[in-house]
Amino acid sequence: MRRFIIITLILSGITFSSYAQMTAGIKAGANFSDMIFSKSEAVINDSYSSRISFHAGSYIKASLTDQLLWQIEILFSNKGYKSEVNGQTANISLNYINWPILLVYRPFNVVEFEFGPELGLMISGEESLNSFDFGINFGTRFNINPKLNCGLRYSYGLPF
Repeated sequence: MRRFIIITLILSGITFSSYAQMTAGIKAGANFSDMIFSKSEAVINDSYSSRISFHAGSYIKASLTDQLLWQIEILFSNKGYKSEVNGQTANISLNYINWPILLVYRPFNVVEFEFGPELGLMISGEESLNSFDFGINFGTRFNINPKLNCGLRYSYGLPF
């Protein structure tokens, strides 16, 4: 019975995917990252500030309905923060591979709203930090033409 359910789900996914119009592309943009440490770590949050960096990667997107889509991305993302210690500013760089999995609502052809989880794995940076990252994303995107868009997304990291 278990094997039948697994085979049915796989075949349903293949059938579902074959009817969906899939698109793929590359993306890049700016990151504005910040770190917030919990009080249990005995760190003063005021000594940390935001850092501007970049992300780049690729995505695939497919339609579920006329207005509902899903989108999966794989991104290289440079995050981090600035730390001030004894009057000296240190720029802390953390490199991640991120996998946003988004549900996209498109009320009009030029506007899209996105929401979903994001998994991340730190590939280089401070060893004292947790290398796994999980967050919730939400944002909006404006489609300038079928091959170019501009968007803004907020990712809220969840503690675990």
